[in-house]
Amino acid sequence: MNSTNTRISEVRIRPVPNGRDGLVAFASCRYGDVYLNDIAIRRDDAGHLFLTFPRKLSAKGRPHPLHYPIHREAAEQFDAAIIGEIQHLLGGGEGAGGQ
Repeated sequence: MNSTNTRISEVRIRPVPNGRDGLVAFASCRYGDVYLNDIAIRRDDAGHLFLTFPRKLSAKGRPHPLHYPIHREAAEQFDAAIIGEIQHLLGGGEGAGGQ
């Protein structure tokens, strides 16, 4: 699947009131023909929003990602679509990397 030809659509945001560790909301979306969910939207200490993708911990506590973008251009598409949607819902504010 070529990330430059694949569109992110159907972005849905589920706010998390009183989230811990900077958690603001969870997002779900379609990436081409794949539905992805439980993408966390977090705020760092400087107030910038960023995404973290779901992972599962092994019995030994080692994290195993369930899904995540492996190319920078795909990661930028997720940032633009999901952080753009939450900014729209919140009425503006800081974006990924302080943009």
